[in-house]
Amino acid sequence: MAAKRFLIIALVLFPFCAAAQDEDDDVIRQQVIEQRIEAIVENLDEGADLDFTTLFDVLSTYMERPINLNQADADELRQLYLLSDAQIMNLLAHISRFGELREIFELQAVNGWDQYTIYQVLPFVTVYPPIEATKWTFKEVMKEGEHDLFLRYSRILEDQAGYAPISDAEYAENPNRRYLGSPDRVYARYRFRYKNNLSIGMTAEKDPGEEFFKGTQKRGFDFYSGHAYYEEKGWLRKFVVGDFQAQFGQGLTLWSGLGFGKSPFIASVKRNGLGIRPYTAVGENLFLRGGAVTLGKGKTELTVLYSNKLIDANVTQIDSTDTEIRVSISSFQQSGLHRTPNELADRKVIREQQMGGNLTYRSRKLTIGATYMASQWGAELDRNLQIYNQFEFNSNRNAVGGLNYNLIVRNMNFFGETAMSQNGGWATLNGVLMALDQRLTLAIVNRNFQRDYQNLYANVFAERSSPTNEKGTYVGIDFKPVRKWTITGYADYFTFPWLSYQADQPTSGYEYLAQLSHKPNKTSEYYVRWRFRSKDKNSPQTDQPIDYTNPWTQENFRIHFSYKPHLNLQLKTRAEWIRYQHEGQAAEKGFMLYQDVLFKKIGSPFTFSMRYALFNTDSYNSRLYAYENDVLYFFSIPAYSGTGSRVYAMTKWHLSRGVDLWVRYARWLYTDRNSVNSGLEAIDGNSRSEIRIQLRVRL
Repeated sequence: MAAKRFLIIALVLFPFCAAAQDEDDDVIRQQVIEQRIEAIVENLDEGADLDFTTLFDVLSTYMERPINLNQADADELRQLYLLSDAQIMNLLAHISRFGELREIFELQAVNGWDQYTIYQVLPFVTVYPPIEATKWTFKEVMKEGEHDLFLRYSRILEDQAGYAPISDAEYAENPNRRYLGSPDRVYARYRFRYKNNLSIGMTAEKDPGEEFFKGTQKRGFDFYSGHAYYEEKGWLRKFVVGDFQAQFGQGLTLWSGLGFGKSPFIASVKRNGLGIRPYTAVGENLFLRGGAVTLGKGKTELTVLYSNKLIDANVTQIDSTDTEIRVSISSFQQSGLHRTPNELADRKVIREQQMGGNLTYRSRKLTIGATYMASQWGAELDRNLQIYNQFEFNSNRNAVGGLNYNLIVRNMNFFGETAMSQNGGWATLNGVLMALDQRLTLAIVNRNFQRDYQNLYANVFAERSSPTNEKGTYVGIDFKPVRKWTITGYADYFTFPWLSYQADQPTSGYEYLAQLSHKPNKTSEYYVRWRFRSKDKNSPQTDQPIDYTNPWTQENFRIHFSYKPHLNLQLKTRAEWIRYQHEGQAAEKGFMLYQDVLFKKIGSPFTFSMRYALFNTDSYNSRLYAYENDVLYFFSIPAYSGTGSRVYAMTKWHLSRGVDLWVRYARWLYTDRNSVNSGLEAIDGNSRSEIRIQLRVRL
């Protein structure tokens, strides 16, 4: 009843709260970043822990130092993740034909730049006459450079089983019954930047349960990362040493870091590779460590890279002879957690070496690239192969090569990549973005990933996380029938020609999404969204003589309102329903309702945000996800499952120029259980709360 009353009040009051007020710049910018991240979260069925640090880094940089559109090149504009290649090329062509922009709102005359696009990019761009590039001096770098320091502390407040005291006898019998370290999460990051040309930084993190300056971690943090990065428009275009990531083509051959999937932003189906970039996140395995350089002359660029680092793996066997030691592993570990003796046994046990590069020719409308990557591991991968996964990578070395293209013809942007792995397996993806009209954009993507294509460093637009054993066709549409109204949607049909995990025969599926959005003014936006998915997997019935598959379906319906009843106050209201069903089983349903409040008084050093949410789901299958405001560079996307409520409150205090302090408290309160989580994470009680404190100092 409480949820129903809350929904009725919210739906009745919200229209009277909307008002057309000028948006505070910080709020606009934060909204744009949140929308991009939330679009990715829509498809996280298993709550994958994606890292958005790079996106935040780029957009935060351009918040403080906007791109000059009269001087920007295509690569700079692609870094915003907000523009299609057709829009970028149209802008550059417009400036080339009519001269530099004098006012930002001249963008309305650029083909393909509608009001919504301009509103999205406005916080990150500016317009002023081009400035002639000058040579750097050490004095200028020291004077104009910016020092940025982050210190963060987090902790679960309730007692967890993994930190409970046990006797010496119990610990001796099973040392993995208890975490070695404290429940504190500690994070530190320092970075020096000069414009967008120079970056030197270091990041360190200790996860909950890991030791800190004692025992197995006498050097302090469990994870350290550092980089030095240089970028310029001369012949030496990019150079990085330390930790970095590399993105080329459509992600079939080499793509480390963030990649967008299916979402209402249909232009995100196309990847825009940014080449080599510094790595500033805390994922402890899927990055490159070594060095890379990009050299350029005219329209041609050559990138060469080398990576050499120790990674986590599950060691299953060690054979030694007089001349060599042979190590076998069953899998690579990606969690980055080292809290117990078992987890520590997997820490940095094998060496991973990679060497490769990319050669790209880039003209105004055509880009062609070739990428090659050779990898070698210091142990033989010996998976527990079964029929469904018998074509997966299972060796100690691999090589992948690929060709990619990007072509703009009038208002059509064709793109694609084809790659082949060392064993002869291949994969291809091809698509087109078409601006059929100022009001209508169409996206089509076709993919064909063979069952034996093998690449551990691929990140491509697909139904699954790895590009293998999949064929599919995606069609998306963005239509603005009248001013301030937008209809977006897509249909995706896919098949898995070979067996899959939990599917003992070839299977297929499809997914639909439709969204109607209304943006009456700069400060308000309302939308309704429907999403339907269907896939085949093994039947849960165990009394049959043979295994067979049947479909499971998931249907989501959402109503979302964002509005400003006052200049200093922003409200967000969302209600979402889900229905999950595996054929032959009872339907599992879920519901979530939340109210967000963001208060920022002009001139005040304080910003306050909070959420109160109610949820009721029948099972974990019917869980719902929702992005949450958090401290800068920390990302909260929890799964709402079970019955209960969630509340969080956060304040940001601008202590003085360049000094900001965040304090955040969040709490789950369940009404359907007497314990939370399981194993060493178990809490005896029906609540789970967390405190997070962060200090940022900029000089």
